[in-house]
Amino acid sequence: MTEKRRLPEQIASHIYQPLSPVGPTHLARRRREEGMREPEVKRPVMATHKLERAVTIPQLDPSTAWNTFAQRQAQLRRARAQPQQYTNLIPRAYVQTGMRATSGRVKTVRPLPRSNGSAIPVRSGRRTAKHGVLHKLLSIFAIGIVLLLMMNFVFGSNALRIEQVHVVGIHNQMLMQNIQRMGMQGQNIFLINVAALTKQIQAYPLVASAMLSKQWPNQITVTVVERTPLLLWQTKQGTYSVDGQGVVIAASNATTGVDHAMTVVDMRSESKTSFIQPGSRLNAANIAFALDVFTHLPQLTGITLFKLRYDEATPASGDGTYTVEAPEGWLAYLGGVHDLNPLENRLIELQQVLALVQKQQLHVATIDVRYGLRPVYTLKS
Repeated sequence: MTEKRRLPEQIASHIYQPLSPVGPTHLARRRREEGMREPEVKRPVMATHKLERAVTIPQLDPSTAWNTFAQRQAQLRRARAQPQQYTNLIPRAYVQTGMRATSGRVKTVRPLPRSNGSAIPVRSGRRTAKHGVLHKLLSIFAIGIVLLLMMNFVFGSNALRIEQVHVVGIHNQMLMQNIQRMGMQGQNIFLINVAALTKQIQAYPLVASAMLSKQWPNQITVTVVERTPLLLWQTKQGTYSVDGQGVVIAASNATTGVDHAMTVVDMRSESKTSFIQPGSRLNAANIAFALDVFTHLPQLTGITLFKLRYDEATPASGDGTYTVEAPEGWLAYLGGVHDLNPLENRLIELQQVLALVQKQQLHVATIDVRYGLRPVYTLKS
């Protein structure tokens, strides 16, 4: 609700007129004078206390209202002319002053994006799409040129061609020279076939295993593990060194470290031993059997100087047999690899027969321990 303000110049004046002579009171008086009976009229009970309204009529000039309005306007103008005093100074915003505030809560203002130099903004996506396609084509073209240059450098640069080949783990100078002359020098280090070269190096009989590693940017290191010769296998064509797996390494005169190696003499015909060449393989079980003979026979019998011969296969065993030839001229038939009687038992039987012959001072010619617990020996005539 709104409240009306009472201004001095808006005071209303009221004029009250006296009651008419024909009012209710005058009629009652006349009736009493004439002796007339007044009718009974039920009137409401009125309060005995009456409030009277005091109305004053101002005697001021009507122009006073205007003078009051003019005074009020002059007072407002004087108030505006006076400088205002603020208790709390608040820095103006960046939008109002164009400068950032130096105190108080400083709000980070994100800089507006740079204009592309065009006064008219691009509202359609056609122009952007055209520039995007052109930009993609130029990018693809530039990437293609960079790839071509990189491929040309990688596959055509002399800085990435192999200049040195280091061979590690080889004592045979001829094998080292053969590896270095395999054509690795001058090849691109990215294009060299490591797997094929490794397989080619391992094909040498002297090599047990090989590994190639690239030393950037232009070197190759070949790590080789040589085969270790354990036996000399003598045939009618020549004598060859053999390792524990039965691989024929090389001729005895071309193998180092075989001066004290034991020799197995192959008594078979030349036609049956012609396959024995450097790189070929013998039966690994035969090599293991011969090594056991060379190890345990001197321990059991005390015989250190003897020859171990490998003869033709017998119809009973189907495999070659080994024979021990002593310096005294007697022969001991040990049998083959697949005999049921273990080699250790056969050597013990041989030791017992030799002890019996020596005790009786007999001249033994042959000793056969191939038949289990029934050794057989013959004497010289």
